[in-house]
Amino acid sequence: MFAIKPLDESDYDFAIELANTMDWNMAAEDFNFMSLLEPGGCFLLLDNTQPIGIASCISYGKIGWFGNLIVREKYRKKGAGSTLVTHALNHLHTRGVETVGLYAYPHLLDFYAKFGFSVDTDFSVLHTQTLCPITANPLPKINKSKLPAIVRFDSYFFGGNREELLKSILFDKANTSCCITNNDGEILGYVAATVYEKAAWIGPLVCQPQRNDIATALVKSVLGELASKQVYAVIPKKDPLATLFFSAGFRETFFVSRMVLGQTNTKNCIYLAESLERG
Repeated sequence: MFAIKPLDESDYDFAIELANTMDWNMAAEDFNFMSLLEPGGCFLLLDNTQPIGIASCISYGKIGWFGNLIVREKYRKKGAGSTLVTHALNHLHTRGVETVGLYAYPHLLDFYAKFGFSVDTDFSVLHTQTLCPITANPLPKINKSKLPAIVRFDSYFFGGNREELLKSILFDKANTSCCITNNDGEILGYVAATVYEKAAWIGPLVCQPQRNDIATALVKSVLGELASKQVYAVIPKKDPLATLFFSAGFRETFFVSRMVLGQTNTKNCIYLAESLERG
């Protein structure tokens, strides 16, 4: 009989082992980060007392995100995944979430459609094994004085308040970020990258629509700091930034579809995902 409990530190070894059967390269820090951002938002699925699956979700006000769904292979197509999805949606709704997003692999589109999710946009997961040096003009870093403006800008386009997530990324000394403003100090676009010892993930990036010049300058500035690292980014297919990434040696490793349950509040903009599990 299936049961669900919050994922805690004692479950991390199982969660890491299970997640990495999908080559997600997750570590205890990833689950701890998610649990700090959304207490009670990471779940462990049990068959009696045997752990068999995990999932996570996060709320940004009226917008929520679902991710990290995986169950042991022998339990697939037996209701295990559906149990986790239903539990996570209930959790988000109790938090006041009205719209839920997720990134789905192509073979899971029909599965999520059963819950009412519909496809919004296809995204490419890009990767380069070793980024070559890129010459770029350095741009102003995002400091704490700029945070309120960044949060307002991000919230307008994303549709939900990601302040806690943004603070965790922007003010981690290992990471990097930058922004561009107009003469009145208004944000026109920003980007951040999460940086590890040998790898980095570019995102989120949010930029005013049609301002490819600004988005290009932002990406180049960040790429200029990541030479010799493995670098990942998730961009909409046919995005104007694709040419820049491909010229820098990135290639599509796979693609996912952004799916939405409920009415989307996102505005048109140039966008890179923060992650597959958090939007």
